[in-house]
This record gives sequence, structure tokens and C-alpha cells, in this order.
Amino acid sequence: MQNVYFERECIAVDDAEFDGFRSRFREITAGGGLVRNRDGQYLLIFRHDIWDLPKGKLEDGESIEECALREVGEETGLHDLILDKPVCITHHTYTLSGEKILKHTHWYLMHDDRPEPLLPQAEEDITRAEWVEKKCLPKYLEGTYPSIIEVFVSAGLL
Repeated sequence: MQNVYFERECIAVDDAEFDGFRSRFREITAGGGLVRNRDGQYLLIFRHDIWDLPKGKLEDGESIEECALREVGEETGLHDLILDKPVCITHHTYTLSGEKILKHTHWYLMHDDRPEPLLPQAEEDITRAEWVEKKCLPKYLEGTYPSIIEVFVSAGLL
């Protein structure tokens, strides 16, 4: 069973039917990071008035792991992160210029051992980046995208 998110709604698509479902969309692959610092806090970004995680599209010639690390670096200013392990793959749809898109985001747990300053990427409309205590995550994640909740649940944090 695959969870697919339409805006804030989730539908479950049977694995046997997923290929047929996918054929109705242009597919995009992306990578993203669930980043923990040495104090056990987790990185969140604030974009379009919603707390989110850094992520972005796979570029030609890069691996999905390279994509995830690059996107986190671009969106937050954190470089030289250590890739720990895959967390999950989320699927969500949207319409862009009348075209139906199905985006598959590969999420990775990462950690940061160095105290680098957070630099939100204004060009991507990211206005804030913050380290958040695990116990405070539920408050920050109120109203976020359901796919982001899935990442935290898959990582055993919620």
C-alpha cells in the first residue's frame, strides 16, 4: 500500500495498482533531509507560512543521496552533513501550469556535528530555519503537510 497525498488529503493506493496510478502523472523525483544536530534537536524550515523540511528535485547525473544533501545545504546553509539512513519515500501530487505532477521524495536521516549557522534560502521563499527540541515537534508541526508528518512518524519521532 502506498500513501499518496493530494493537498492535505491522503489516499492509499494498492501496490498492484500503483503503476497504473503513476501513469496519469508526470513524475518528479526529489530528495530531502530530516536533520538532527549534536544536541538532539531537529531542523525545520518555514516556507509559505508552514513548517516544513528541506527537500528538492533530483538533478541530472546525481544520486538521490547527493540530491538530498545538496537540497538541505542549499535551503539551510548546512554543509558537510553526515547521511545516516533512509527514512521513507513520500508521494504527493499537485498541478503546475495545468499539468498533473506526482512527486516522489526520498527522505534521509542526517546529522550535523558542527555548529554551523542556519541560512534560510530566501530565493525559495524560506523565511526561517530553526533547531527544534523533539518534545516541541508536535506544536511546530500543527498544520504542516501530512507527508511531513509521515516522515517524522516513519523515523519514530512522533
